[in-house]
Amino acid sequence: MDVGVPPARFWILASVILIVYLASLCLYRLFFHPLAKLPGPKLAALSNWYEFYYDVLLHGNFTSHIQELHEQYGPIIRITPSELHINDPEYYDQLYARAGRRDKYSYFSGRFGYASDSFSTIDHDLHRLRRKPLSPMFSAKRIAEFQPVIRNKVEKLSRRIAEYQRDEHVLPLNKAWMALSTDIITEYAFAKSYDQLDSPNFRDTLHEALVAIYTTGQFALHFPIVFPILDRLPDWFVLRAQPVLQPVVGLRKDLARKVGDIRKGINEGHKDVSHPTIFHELLNSDLPASEKTNARLGDEAQLIVAAGLITTSWALTVASFHITASEHIYSKLYEELCDAGVASCDELEWHKLEALPYLNGCVHEAVRLAHGVSTRSPRPAPDTDLKYGDWVIPKNTPVSMTNVDVLMNAKIFPKPKEFVPERWIENPGLERYFVPFSKGSRQCLGINLAQAELYIALAATFSRFKFELFETGVSDVEMAHTYLVPYPKWESKGVRVKVKRAGK
Repeated sequence: MDVGVPPARFWILASVILIVYLASLCLYRLFFHPLAKLPGPKLAALSNWYEFYYDVLLHGNFTSHIQELHEQYGPIIRITPSELHINDPEYYDQLYARAGRRDKYSYFSGRFGYASDSFSTIDHDLHRLRRKPLSPMFSAKRIAEFQPVIRNKVEKLSRRIAEYQRDEHVLPLNKAWMALSTDIITEYAFAKSYDQLDSPNFRDTLHEALVAIYTTGQFALHFPIVFPILDRLPDWFVLRAQPVLQPVVGLRKDLARKVGDIRKGINEGHKDVSHPTIFHELLNSDLPASEKTNARLGDEAQLIVAAGLITTSWALTVASFHITASEHIYSKLYEELCDAGVASCDELEWHKLEALPYLNGCVHEAVRLAHGVSTRSPRPAPDTDLKYGDWVIPKNTPVSMTNVDVLMNAKIFPKPKEFVPERWIENPGLERYFVPFSKGSRQCLGINLAQAELYIALAATFSRFKFELFETGVSDVEMAHTYLVPYPKWESKGVRVKVKRAGK
């Protein structure tokens, strides 16, 4: 005698259970959740599919949409069932305080498949362990010692730019800046540059690979199984099934192989260089053996290379566009560089260049408008409740802010879309709101390297050359999509220029 549930009745019962479960979940999230009383759209409180719609289906639009939500609901809003977002520049230092524990929101670590690099590390203490041996390599002292390499790469780029001037060819300046920053960070990481400055017309850059990684990461935020699956698939299968994903897998594996070569002594290039290199130092550090595997350091390498080239090259691109677009800005910068004797100086020194007021203002404006990391950075506080105004935020609640909101705040930076170097000369107090590198214990590690590259590259280039924009507009340097970092409109052909002789 069959006493089982008939198939039709089973599916009816299963459907009823599912409906009851979903209805109960909706009621809980809307009325009984600890964040239920906070303002924000009800759809965002119900499901992360709200974020998926804006970030995946609308191609990286959630950052801009959050700004619109703040205009509607106020400075603190609930943007997912479990996360709050605050738009208040005065609260930034409190949320990203150096003191106290700040874990990383585990949901966000799924962006890169729960990779084992320091950026993706969830636990506060493990993050400190992984970051400790890296920090000395990015100190102001070490970067100052690394300046000869930066100068050498900038000189190489200057020779390439001179070729474009001689031949009257159009220079893809954004690609040139990416080649420069890539060669610098790979030289520092492995004692072996990628030599992208030698690439004809700068066509061999990591741009496509990083776009693939970041856009895939946006999808993996909601489906974190994506990266583990890709890591396990044979390269030939990924290449045949979905060629656009090959860089996602290929870059990480290539960097892990480079770490392995250093470990085996195959990469002997470091013996012929005068500077320490990141992964030789890491492999000889006191990190536990489990933290020095090829796979773990391959993740770290991908972070360092990507972070070391994408934000710096984008800031150089933004700076170049605005300096070139304004005769007034170019003339003032050129005059200051000439008065400082930069054009004839063979030993450009980062800290001396930093003291030039107008150049300093140009660098600050470039980085401000380039935004750095342009997605929000959630921080759960595991040990204590947080407070914002009259709101008490339960401990372990992910609370985020977005650098773009501070850097583009019209009350702090009047006419925020305009490139105004003078604002930094006239109001040094703005430094408090200069947050493209974030703040606190998880502040961007490469801030000193980025600053050194920006000052040396811009000083050398604009003291020697003058550019004329070629089929390039401001929309080519404005954020249209946010995939961890900002991207302009997809149809952009980049910042392209004709090279002229320097001078007013």
